[in-house]
Amino acid sequence: MADRLDFKTLNPHVIEQFRSGREIEGVPGVSRENHILLTTVGRKSGSPQTIPLRVFHAQGDRLVVVAGNGGAAPNPGWYLNLTAEPRVTIQDTKETYDAVATEITGDERNELWRLFKEENPGLTEYLAGAAGRVIPVIALTRSTTKATT
Repeated sequence: MADRLDFKTLNPHVIEQFRSGREIEGVPGVSRENHILLTTVGRKSGSPQTIPLRVFHAQGDRLVVVAGNGGAAPNPGWYLNLTAEPRVTIQDTKETYDAVATEITGDERNELWRLFKEENPGLTEYLAGAAGRVIPVIALTRSTTKATT
């Protein structure tokens, strides 16, 4: 398997570039158009935790993401955070708003996963290291309340 990106090193730079309005440099496949900044509440710390996250499908007020963790075997920390507290904040290229995260399961999850694999064959291969776990598919649905951050 190919070398994994060091997200702990890269993510702060991506977040800074995203927030400044600059194009994202130095990370293949990451752009302002296909990513958001997701802020969860740390399940252990209680502090805000922000990560850049690729959106693979948008449906009205709902964004769909996958908890691939770069193909690593465990679920990513942001996923564990939102299972403990599903209220999140999203920053996209236009605005910042509150949302609620829900895991998509069953037939809808299977159909969205099929669509993800069809539209992202390179990412599917990249995520192959997660063998042994079902990669969660998550809906981030805009709340009717205003963002707090």
